[in-house]
Amino acid sequence: MRVVHVTSSEDFITGIDTQVIALATAQRERGFSPVVMTDRPGFLTEACGLHGIPVTTEQGLKPDSSAWWPPQEKAVRSLMTAFSSRRAEVVHCHSRVAAAQAFSAGDRLQVPCVFTFHDTPGDLPHGMAEILGTRFTIICVSRIGLDYLKTEGAPAGNLHYVPHGTELASPGHSVTPEAHRPNLILVGILEARKGVDIAVLAMRELTRRRRQDCPALNIYGTGSKERYFREMTGVLGLDSVIQFHGSQPGILQRCPATDILIVPSRAEAGPVVVLEAMSRGMPVVASDVGEVAEMLLDPRYGTIVPVDSAVALADAVDALLADISAGRFDPELLIARHRSFYTADKMAERTERVYENALLRHRAGPVSRVG
Repeated sequence: MRVVHVTSSEDFITGIDTQVIALATAQRERGFSPVVMTDRPGFLTEACGLHGIPVTTEQGLKPDSSAWWPPQEKAVRSLMTAFSSRRAEVVHCHSRVAAAQAFSAGDRLQVPCVFTFHDTPGDLPHGMAEILGTRFTIICVSRIGLDYLKTEGAPAGNLHYVPHGTELASPGHSVTPEAHRPNLILVGILEARKGVDIAVLAMRELTRRRRQDCPALNIYGTGSKERYFREMTGVLGLDSVIQFHGSQPGILQRCPATDILIVPSRAEAGPVVVLEAMSRGMPVVASDVGEVAEMLLDPRYGTIVPVDSAVALADAVDALLADISAGRFDPELLIARHRSFYTADKMAERTERVYENALLRHRAGPVSRVG
């Protein structure tokens, strides 16, 4: 099956980018012919090249204005040419910014279109869920996102739940406990919704409790609030225990598996970083957002804390450090759960069933024109 994955680029690798690459790679291994289409060269196109995934750029994917609707005619025609040249059998869009142009082009060509809702509830422009859900097939990466789209008017019959998936951990990275005192890791865009300030405050509490035995917090990412978080760290006197390392794609595959991932976010859909940690048996402490409670379904898999609570985050890290020290944490449980539910191949298998449903729906009757 020839699939065109449509997404938009940022100045850094996003969770959506990693999912597009993981899905395309798994689909290729299943005999598909995937290609990635984005709006400009950058980190995503470089990453596709490293994974051997064909990639093409189309500037018309991003509209000239902030309005997502109606689609822009010039962009639609350009995409029609691009989809035709690729002989697309399915157009799979991962970007709400590009959705109007991509789906209008696919619709005119009578090619089934699928949209993956990667965002958190409330992120879609007004009316978008109903328009897309009525005419096309939607994949939700979280159950909370599925419920949100239903309330926004998307027909339940056109909605499908497909959680994120990641590659299995590299055999070169052992999960056997090493002679390594666990440190904390936070990976993500440095903005308010990621809760970096909560992590900083939790570190202030941990240093008060543990003093010289306090673990370090290594923060990987860049973003609009980076300067603020750095200043906050300095004002609280935490420069010796909190380090900012910038954006480093694939960092979880390189750091010790005995470190602890913290996810203090205020909002998430299905955080990929949790699955990346899970695949290596890395302990996780995360706030109760999006799909996290589903991922860490059992306390043995990880600790879930309330949103916006630095004390609860510090308590959970404290308790987990004690469990690790006493040998009460079993990384193999996390690895087994990842292999059972959250591999890239599982994601590709579930997505293939959605494609089959979209193709059947397409063959059953004419597709509504959208622009």
